[in-house]
Amino acid sequence: MRGMRLRALVVVLVVAILSFVAVTTFAAGYHGALVQLVSPGGSIQSAVDRAAPGGWIFVLPGVYRETADATNGLNITTGVHLVGLSTARARVVLENAGGQNNGIVVVPADRTRCMSCHTSLAPPFPLAPGVKAGGATMRTPMIRDFSISGITIRDFANNGLFLENVDGFSIVDVESVDNRNYGIFPTLSKNGSIEQSHATGSGDTGVWVETSQNVRVTDTLVEGNLVGFEVSNSDDIQLAHNESRHNSLGMGIFLLPGLFAERPGAKRITVELNSIHDNNRPNDGPPGTLLAALPNGTGILQIGVDDSLITRNRIENNGLVGVALVDVCVGFAGTDFDCGVNPAVTPAFLADQDATGNRIVANDLVNNGTNPGTQPFAFAASDLALLSFGAGNCYAHNIFTSTFSIAGALPSCP
Repeated sequence: MRGMRLRALVVVLVVAILSFVAVTTFAAGYHGALVQLVSPGGSIQSAVDRAAPGGWIFVLPGVYRETADATNGLNITTGVHLVGLSTARARVVLENAGGQNNGIVVVPADRTRCMSCHTSLAPPFPLAPGVKAGGATMRTPMIRDFSISGITIRDFANNGLFLENVDGFSIVDVESVDNRNYGIFPTLSKNGSIEQSHATGSGDTGVWVETSQNVRVTDTLVEGNLVGFEVSNSDDIQLAHNESRHNSLGMGIFLLPGLFAERPGAKRITVELNSIHDNNRPNDGPPGTLLAALPNGTGILQIGVDDSLITRNRIENNGLVGVALVDVCVGFAGTDFDCGVNPAVTPAFLADQDATGNRIVANDLVNNGTNPGTQPFAFAASDLALLSFGAGNCYAHNIFTSTFSIAGALPSCP
């Protein structure tokens, strides 16, 4: 009886909410600041521009090409809720209108921030004249409470979805297809989630969480990118229940010297219950870049990260290595980013470059390291590789057949 009353109450609440939305939408003529509806042939950007903070923008299925900005498909500067009413048969698709670099850019209106700090939001992110390294930082005012769902972003020359300086974000069922550098890319942001999304065809990274904190990525598929998932110079990040396949590198969890001025440290990253398999795509990153130095055939590559956990993942058929835990100066030794020649490597960075306090526990590793090729780290081919002299790293209850360690046997967890 109680269950019946509860279900009845839920139905009443849902009807009331839908009625409120319908009445509000009708009264506003689909053009109010609170609720708007965009149909094929209409402009999503115009609806965004009309929306008040906290407003809802519903977009009907169709292909949209926004032409108001030659650089970005959509520009969002306040916390709104952008909802694509996609179905199994028809999606909302934002497509490059011609020559645009970025699909959706969510950045505060203050032009002193990242968008104007760099002459390009493509790697290696060249700084604008007069801007010093570390000039883009997480600071107030920020965009607060932004959400996006049910949208495919396709064929942009740089990023699919780019967020910067956003506090409180929700990305659900966003699909990035063939955006040249990055698919879904939050940076200098916090308190967010990426769920039930998909990124494919990025020449750099499908989903990149950079210089951010407290972000959860779940139930998301990355495939056919150079790097599937990347987390760099970020704290308190969780990657759970995701799938990474057919990338060059399944997951990269990094402390990078080039980002250290913006956000030092990379700690408390949890990677759990993911499927990471068949990441053997050739690395075709531009020669001489950090990207090109990353080893393909890798399931999880964790470099310079501290106090983190890799647990209960299925890691299979990655030609070079299943899980590699690496110090920064070991990982980039002999490259153009060697700690001895890289100008971004400061004394403060050197003090933090060791991977320390990491736990690799209860993972199932199968058939990794069986086809490493001739790349520089082929000598470490294995299910589990330790290339770190850092303290406190340990392994327990993993299923594997091969290991490599520069410190002797893999250390056991106490």
